[in-house]
Amino acid sequence: MRQAIAHAIDRKGMVQLLGDQVSREAVSVIPNGNLGTTTLALPAYDIAKAKQLLADAGYPNGLTIKVIVSTHPTLSKITEGLQAQLQKAGITLDMTPVDHPTRHQQIRKDLSPIVMYQAFRFPVADSYLSLFFHSAATIGMPTAQTNFSHCDVADKQIEAARSEPDQAKQKALWKAAQEKVAAALCAVPFSESLQVWAWSDALDLGYEMAGSLNLVPDLTEKSRFVR
Repeated sequence: MRQAIAHAIDRKGMVQLLGDQVSREAVSVIPNGNLGTTTLALPAYDIAKAKQLLADAGYPNGLTIKVIVSTHPTLSKITEGLQAQLQKAGITLDMTPVDHPTRHQQIRKDLSPIVMYQAFRFPVADSYLSLFFHSAATIGMPTAQTNFSHCDVADKQIEAARSEPDQAKQKALWKAAQEKVAAALCAVPFSESLQVWAWSDALDLGYEMAGSLNLVPDLTEKSRFVR
């Protein structure tokens, strides 16, 4: 079933829907540009293969999956896009829309078999691997975080990378972890949303901004308005 879903999602189509100036195709189960990100060979968009996988799984006429989704405008657009794509393969997402806080509460009770999730974390591979794909973070566990897929295939590599002093070896462990998680289809990455910032020409930040770890540009004692 996970294979069918993966092949039914068109990453290029999702980027087109969301806008190629503010989004880009996913390359791994963690975002591009993070320390340790490995570009993976993700499942190709193939509706015929998705339908065949469904038939092989005992659903030749397709199936319906009930999911909980957020009414947040940005997330609604994404989930509706995914819904339309999956429908082409015979996979119907029967979506129950709830307000954003309620959705977070319910998915943490393991009430949705599919969870569409966006995250912004410290840009190091471990931030995502530990929170989303280590068994200790599995929803329902006392140590639950955001592992909605109940993934445990890469625990050994994730744990070893945390204490590996040699960065080359650490990156190799992160690479192996990403490959294992992707092969098990613990998650189906499709697009990355970029942060969009706009400000008046009258605002002088006081420095040349190339990026920010915050969700907004940093204002410092050197920032000022000019006329």
